[in-house]
Parts: sequence; structure tokens; C-alpha cells
Amino acid sequence: MGAKSRTLLAWSLWLATLGCLAGGLVVTLLVTRPVTADVLVDGAFDGAIWLLFATVGLVLTLRRPENPIGWLYAAAGLVWTVYVPWDPWVDQLLEAGRPLPPAARLAALAGDSLWAVGLLLAVTLPLLLLPDGRLRSRRWRVVAVAAVAGTAIEVLAWSASSEPMTQTIRPVAKPFALGGWAGEAATTVSWIGWAVLFASVPAAALCAVLRFRASRGVERQQLRWVVAGAAAAAAGPLLIPLGVLGLVPPDTFALPMLLSVPVAIAVAVLPYRLWDLDRLVSRTVTYALVTALLVIPYLLVVPTASKLVEGSGSLAVAAATLTVSALFQPLRRRVQQLVDRRFNRRRYDATRTVEGFATRLRDQVDLDALNAELQAVVDQTMQPTRASLWLRSAP
Repeated sequence: MGAKSRTLLAWSLWLATLGCLAGGLVVTLLVTRPVTADVLVDGAFDGAIWLLFATVGLVLTLRRPENPIGWLYAAAGLVWTVYVPWDPWVDQLLEAGRPLPPAARLAALAGDSLWAVGLLLAVTLPLLLLPDGRLRSRRWRVVAVAAVAGTAIEVLAWSASSEPMTQTIRPVAKPFALGGWAGEAATTVSWIGWAVLFASVPAAALCAVLRFRASRGVERQQLRWVVAGAAAAAAGPLLIPLGVLGLVPPDTFALPMLLSVPVAIAVAVLPYRLWDLDRLVSRTVTYALVTALLVIPYLLVVPTASKLVEGSGSLAVAAATLTVSALFQPLRRRVQQLVDRRFNRRRYDATRTVEGFATRLRDQVDLDALNAELQAVVDQTMQPTRASLWLRSAP
């Protein structure tokens, strides 16, 4: 496929995904009564997640068209949204108790089964192909083939199963359901495909872990971003208590769980600013610790202080604010040093090396020794492939 054809295909997949989401919005406004803010917010939340997958796929396919991960994400975004324009219509028919026409039953079946295809495209295969788009070895072809076969078996057998659809607001018979023993057999086969599909996910994750352990250089930095994305996704459930308390929207925990990994994979595959990960982690940990160190005393001291300064007017509030501001920067610098020593060791060692060189520089008078020491410091901190020092002679 030529460059123009690849670009046209990449934009076509993204525009098709966007068109499906826009179609879902139009159909929702036409058939849903009443159109509440909750309906629109929930639809926008789901649509933003699907569109992000499609956008990540678009960026990767345009910048790294030889890497199949971008095409997988682009296809996953379209697969997850192809039934969106039909979904509000189907729900409205079911809520009204009306029978579903054949087109509505097909749309309901797509929504009931295409999630498995999206899981294959957006999770299993990218984990197997990270970060260069190739399998770690030929032995991992078994996992890839099993994942594809399990998905195909699950979708086809579930479409012929006698069990009703489960993703609709009430049970609906499938348009291609088989009766009798054939339908029961299809149900059993679909569960086998489901088991193979989900067993391939941890196997693909194991492949990524083994690749990370054996990686070096740039590939290791790429996979470190993926690990960071997976850690952020695993930390998503920690936001659930905040949602229960009403401090954040209830579905906020789903954002890092669903979006961290594709964004991290996009950074890894491009690759772009890979070595900023240490700085990002250290800054995140630093400000989290500083926030905790400020919030905890605030919660303990403010009730008492408010009683002491009661009636003092805004002057006491301003003085307290200035005091906190004055204490914040020294506290932040101290915590930053501690965090860099643990999470960003390269930056910490480089800073210590430069500080030591600056101290010795005041006592150094031998130009040759200064030249050698300066190049040694540059080599330790910057690690260039070559370095030389040019000194301008006096006029």
C-alpha cells in the first residue's frame, strides 16, 4: 500500500469512528425522551474513550504506518462505535415494549458481541506486538492465533446460541439463534471461545513482562512507559472512594483505567520524549507527597486556628496564607531531593556530580587537570558519544 493510500485509510477509519459517534448523538436527540443531562454526559464519557483510542490509532498510523499497533487501535475504535447510531433506537423500542425489526436486532447483536473483537484489537494483540510491532519470537504465534481463534469462535457461536442477548435493557432473542440441541451446543462453544479469549490476555501480558526484562536501551525506555501506563491504570480504583464522597464524578476512576495504557503505548511506539518518564514520575510523587504534607496539617490545625483568630478579620487569614506560601517552596525542594534520590537516580547523581565539580573548580589552577575533569563531568552527566573542549586564546 502506498503512502497516500495508507493516509487515506487512516483518516477514513478515524472519520468513520467520529461519524458513528456523531450519528449516535443525533439519534439520541431524535428518539430519546426525555433527553436529560445524565444521558448526554454518559454518552459523551463513553464517546470520549472510544474516540481517544481512534485518535491514538490515527497518530500512530500516520507517524509509524509500518507498526500494526496503530492500525489495531484505529480498528478497535471503529468496532466499538459501529453500533452506536443504532443503540438509542433499540433502547427506545425496548422501553416502549415494541417488537424489534430485523435491523434493530442486528444492531443489538453487534453491540452484544463486538466487545470481544475490540478487546482483541485494543488489548491482546498490542501487548504481544509491543513496542516494534513484531512478536517476541515465533513461539508467541500460538498465543496470537489462539486469541484470534477464541474471539472468532466466541462471536460466531454466541450469535447462534439459544441464549438471549445480555447487553440490552431486557432479554432479546438473537436473529440467528439455533433451536434445540444445536443452540445449546453453540452456547457451550461460545463459552469455550470466551475462555480462550480471556486466557490469552494474561499470556500477552506475560509476553510484555518478559520482553521488558530482556530489553535494553531505547526498547527498555519504551516499555517503561507501558509499565507506567499499566501502573496508572491499576491505580484507577483508588479514585472510587473520592467518587463515593462526591469529590469527583463517580465514573472518574474509569478514565485512568481505560486511557493510561493506550496513551503510554502511543508515546512508546512513536517514540517521543522517552527519557522524560523519570522526571514525570518524580514530579508526580513529589507533588503528591507535598500535597499530603500540607493537607494533613491543614485539616488538623485549621479548626483550632480558626477559633484563635476568630474575629481578627481578613488580616489573620492573609498572614496564614503568606506563612503557608513561604513554607511551601523549601518543603517542596526537600521532598524533591528525597524523591529524585529514589525515583530519578540519574538526575540526582548528575546534580551531585556538577555540585562537586563546582566546589573543586574554585581550588583548581592546573589548566590540563581542569580540562580532563570537565570532560569527565560532561561524560558522567550527559553521556555523549564524543566530547572535546575548545579554549579561545587570549587576544
